Amino acid sequence: MEYTFFWTSAVVSMLILAAAAILKGTNLPAWIIGISTVAYSTVFDIAFGVRLGLYYYITPEESTLYILLGVLFVYTPLNIVYVVFLPENLKKILIYTVIWIAAMLVFEYASILTGSIVLTGWVPMPWSIVTYAVTYTWIILFYRYLLGWPLCNNSLR
Repeated sequence: MEYTFFWTSAVVSMLILAAAAILKGTNLPAWIIGISTVAYSTVFDIAFGVRLGLYYYITPEESTLYILLGVLFVYTPLNIVYVVFLPENLKKILIYTVIWIAAMLVFEYASILTGSIVLTGWVPMPWSIVTYAVTYTWIILFYRYLLGWPLCNNSLR
């Protein structure tokens, strides 16, 4: 069940990204967010999952591989989709982000229930909420910063 859920999540995330790109378009800052997500998520999961041993993906032996696959095919596409639909208004950004955090918590619990992620010390409440809040905050700030770059403000949209 853990493999099926993991790979289904990866395929669905990639399909959501493809649909978002077709429907809404993407821009260079969104793809820079994607690349940055690879670095951020990899460092985070290696530090907390592998080094501190607070959780692992699928099995302890396969965890590092599935961390990297999850970063590339689940978290990165979802973060690109997040910025593609990011509203302009601060109040709408807050509501939008709370909805994304709630959705990510549901996804996290489904991952735990299926055994795709096994917790060995990580406590979702409050640490996952804090992690998602910090993650989306840096994504919003970095994305807004990138939109101000001359190279980025007229790109691919």
